[in-house]
Amino acid sequence: MPTEKDYKTIEKATIYDLRRIFVNSGKESYTLEELCRLLDTIADAKDQE
Repeated sequence: MPTEKDYKTIEKATIYDLRRIFVNSGKESYTLEELCRLLDTIADAKDQE
């Protein structure tokens, strides 16, 4: 069973993954709809792992 520290590490890794996606996209800003679609795509990809 994961510990609280494990969950914190996972949260930080997820935030870092999102940061990399946003920075590497080349876009300066996103609409709410674009962010939601992007997060849905990421969640769907994680379900496939």
